[in-house]
This record gives sequence, C-alpha cells and structure tokens, in this order.
Amino acid sequence: MYNPERAAWLSSEIMRHKKLYYAGHPEIADVDYDKLEDELRQLAPNHPVLTVVGGVNIESANAKVTHDQPMLSLDKTYEVNDLLKWASGHDVLGTLKVDGTSMSLVYREGQFHLAKTRGDGRQGEDVTAKLKWVTDAIPSVSISKNFEVRGELYCSESNFIRLAEEMQSLGLERPTSPRNIVAGILGRKVHGELARYFNFFAFDVIGVDSFKTEIDKMGWLEKQGFRLPEPRLLKKPKDVEAYLEHVRQKMEEDEIGCDGAVFSYNDLVTHEELGSTAHHPRYKLSFKWQGETARSKITRIDWATSRLGIVTPVAVIEPVELSGATITNITLHNAAHVRGYNLKSGDFIELVRSGEVIPKFLSVVTSAAGHCKIPQKCPSCQSELVSDDVRIKCSNQSLCPAQRSGGILNWIKAVNIEDLSEKRLQQMIDAGLVSSIPDLYKLTMDDFLKLPATKEKMAKKLYENIQSTTTVPLAMFLCGLGIEGSGQTTWEKLLEVFPSLKKIRSATVADVIAIDGFAEKSAKQIVEGLSRQSNLIDQLLAVGVSPEAPQSTGDGPRPLDGMTFVITGALSRPRKDIEDAIKKSGGRIGSSVSKTTSVLVTNETDSTSSKMVKAKDLGVTVWSEAELLKRI
Repeated sequence: MYNPERAAWLSSEIMRHKKLYYAGHPEIADVDYDKLEDELRQLAPNHPVLTVVGGVNIESANAKVTHDQPMLSLDKTYEVNDLLKWASGHDVLGTLKVDGTSMSLVYREGQFHLAKTRGDGRQGEDVTAKLKWVTDAIPSVSISKNFEVRGELYCSESNFIRLAEEMQSLGLERPTSPRNIVAGILGRKVHGELARYFNFFAFDVIGVDSFKTEIDKMGWLEKQGFRLPEPRLLKKPKDVEAYLEHVRQKMEEDEIGCDGAVFSYNDLVTHEELGSTAHHPRYKLSFKWQGETARSKITRIDWATSRLGIVTPVAVIEPVELSGATITNITLHNAAHVRGYNLKSGDFIELVRSGEVIPKFLSVVTSAAGHCKIPQKCPSCQSELVSDDVRIKCSNQSLCPAQRSGGILNWIKAVNIEDLSEKRLQQMIDAGLVSSIPDLYKLTMDDFLKLPATKEKMAKKLYENIQSTTTVPLAMFLCGLGIEGSGQTTWEKLLEVFPSLKKIRSATVADVIAIDGFAEKSAKQIVEGLSRQSNLIDQLLAVGVSPEAPQSTGDGPRPLDGMTFVITGALSRPRKDIEDAIKKSGGRIGSSVSKTTSVLVTNETDSTSSKMVKAKDLGVTVWSEAELLKRI
C-alpha cells in the first residue's frame, strides 16, 4: 500500500545523501543508499527523485556548465539470471564499474578544451584546471575535429596512500577513502594540484560517427591513447559469467576500486532503436553484488603469507551477523590499505559482505589511539619483506614454507585430487615425503602408511587418487601452476589461440595482448609466470604428468553450451569420463554448488549431502547420470 509519509522521508534522505556523497563526505555505504532507492522505487516508481542523476545544489568552487548530451545514470541488477536474460540474443561488451567520479572531456579541433563532472546529468562543473594535472586523462589525439570523451576519474590504493600523506603534511583533513577523495579534491577552491594522484578510464566517445559497435569505440579510444576499464566482448552466457568472476577477483585483489561491472549491447544500431529513459539508457545495465553492511571492533590484525609470497592482513573482529553468517574475520586487502587507514586493534569499523564475495573492510567509524604496525619479516620463514608501495612480499620463494605448501595445495585443488586435504598435505610435508608438486607423483602406497592414522585402505585410495591425475586437461594443468593473475577461464581462453603446451610456452607478451580481454599487466604476468615455472613444468612432465590439449569441436552449437555442472556421489563410469563428456559438449565443471550452477549431477537423488541440500535451497536442477548422457 502506498505510504506518502514514507515516500516523502525516503526522497528527502536520498537527496541528502546524494549531496553528501558528491561533496565527498558520505554518511552511508553504497549498498545502504541503494536500499533507500529500491524502497522508494517500490512505493513510487515514477517519483522525480529517482530520475535525478549525480549531485545537486552542492556549494562548489567550480562554475556550472551544461552537457550538450545528458550524462545519464545506469539501470542496475544484483541477479545473475536477470543479467543473462537481458543479455540473451546479443553480443555484449563488459567493462569494470570503476568507483570514482564520472567525467566528460571536450575536445575542439583535436585539442583538449574543457573537463566537466557529470553533476545532475544535465549540468556539471568545470574542472578543467584540475584535470590538467591528471597525466593519463588528456593524451595527444590524432584527429582534428570536435568530440567528447566520457569516463571515470578514480584514485588507486597506492595513490591514495601517497595523497593521504601529502594532505596531512599540508594540514588538511585525512581523506576517508579513495573514492570519496576524488569528489572532494574536485570541489576544492585550492590545492587542485592534488588531482595528479588520480587516473582516468575512458568508456565512451561522442561526435565520432564511424563506429558500428561498442568494441569499435574502445579500439578507437585506445588508439588515441586513452586507458580503458578492461573491456571484453562477450558472445555467450558463459562468457558473461566468466567476466563477472574476473571482476569479482578484481574487487578482492586489485588496487583499482570497482564495485561491479557495466554491460552494453555491442551493436550501436540497437542503441538507437532502444533509446533511453530520463534516468538511464535501455541498452546498458550495471551489475553489482547485493551487499549488507555492519559495524564491529578490530581485536587484532593477523598477517599470513600466500602461495605467491604476498603477506596479507586479516582483521579479527568481534563477531557480527551479516548476510546470514557470523563474521569474525575480514580481509584488509594489503599493507597499503592498513597504512592508508591506520588500521589497528581497537578501531571501530564498517564492513560489507556482497553476495559470495569475502567480507571486507569499508571504512573506519572511530579510530583507536596509536599507529598501525606493518610486519618487516615473513610470518612463515622470517625472511625480510620487500614492498612495492601497495603489497609486502616474501622473496624467499624456494624455502618459504607457506609458499611451498600453498603452491602444492593449489595444484591439488586445480587438478581435483580427492581426499588430499590441507591437513593431510601438511602431515606429508612434515614427514619429509613431499617438498614440491612433482613429489606427489613419486609417492608409493607404503609412503602413505607413514602418515598418522592412515591405514591400508586410505593409503591405497590416496595413491590411486593422485595417479588418476597424471592425465589432466591442459587448462587444468596450467591453472595448477599457480601463476599470478590467471585462473581456469584465463587458460581456457588462451588455449583457443595457443592450443598446445608448446605453443602457449612460446607465446610472447605481444601475442597475449593481441587477444581480446588481455591487458599488458595480465599478459606480462602470464608470460613471465610461465617462464618462472618452466622447471616445474619440465619436472611434472618427467614424472609422468601428461596434459591433454583441448580438442577442436567445430563452430556449431553444443548441447551443454553455457551450462555449469557439479557432480556428487558414485557414478557408473569414472568421474573423469563424465567430466570430459560434459566439457566436449560445451559444459563447464564446478567444484561446489552456487547460484551460477546449472545442474547437479547425481545418482543419489534422495541424498542429504551438503551439495544436494544447497542445490534444493537454490533451486538448482538435478539430473541423474542417465539424464545427463541422454541430453548429451
């Protein structure tokens, strides 16, 4: 039932928080603001507040300037199924949804003329003088005509740390977050030079008419020297899901703040046909993971060394309920994050959990006395740590126990060696049975009998499970190497171009960059990672591990294209045979049931296993082995 008093209060709160946000002083998290808008949309779908884009009536040092073509907001969804339904039948372009301030750069006769903020979508603010400090925002273009480039101005984690230190040295208030400081600096009357800590991603161009697709636009922008928010052309549902996984990983690990992804129909004729509402274009959709926030106190900060040698901080907090789970630990991202926010025991903080993304820190509500403490030595091997301004890293790769065990465990998970848990692996390392991945394939049944509480039946099972992975798909083999910045979908995409181990080992950085979706940074990580792991690859081949190159399936559609399968329970055929049959028919294999799972395959349809319970809770389809083979 319509409640006019509630609608009036919501509209007032939305406008108040808009002003605070665009002034650089937000009081609530994005997820909580979104809830206010969603509630008002339910009560009054046509309320005028819902069409307001950007900040309004904010006191600023900048002159107002009109947009010749409105800078609209974006429609959004939190549901993968809704996104896939919207994308169905279209090639779409995915880009990062970067957390910053939307900008318009106007060129006259090929020369930079004006920079303006989005403002309310119809009128922004002239910030030309400040944008001239942003070194990558205004490249020298090769076209002598009038046009406009739109994009996002943002502050990376590493630049935020440097900016915070300089602002304190100038006697200014310490900034609260990389996102808010962008709007804050743009609105200042003085210290415009601090904008040199910002970067710019371009995502659109207006006034150049030679394009037929969005990907053509991106190519043109890149050719002119603009940096891009990792655009990727996506043709199938599985491509969209893979890109979402890529974005999720960026949200958890990268220093560029992003809060989701933006998708656009690739065909520009479709853009013209669909047009826009007063609020958003109909041919674009943003995706965000629905989140909930809470507040708690940090009791201590633990530091742990990963398999890649990166020493990462985790805050142990007073238990708090969030998204149906009791949260006691949250990621603090990296050393720069801890330094930038001066995080320490006793701080009262705000945290967020979005979908299945790991709970993470949002902001400091109340800061305790004292200063943060950054470790100088590796928690695992006590070696000296090196810093790249953002992360601290143990360089003792060959002898660091955490890196060694983490690398082996990554292989075990990648190639799916069953029953070999982290605890059992540690027992094997402690007993001197294993010190590297190839050692796994040198073990005998008698070796397993040396482990605590391991009898002949389990020893035989462990031996056979390891030996069953001597032949694995090449993408799985490469994923098991643990190369930074890569995952199963990364290798599958690369193998479409380099379909053998020999070819992918000989690929250059330039070769990888030439593939759609691979930036220079990820290309370097892949090529240099393969080079560093060259000895490991040779050793694995020497002990009998044989990676299988993908088989060509032709260009026609396959019966399981775009579907993700999870298998549980006993089958009439070896599990590997079933998995291979699924992959050859276009399907993907998942390790656990989630919202992205299409089908759970099991012959035990009355099972009460955790996978079956979760499948029923999520409404995931269940097939027997016979039904699967019939579909194939």
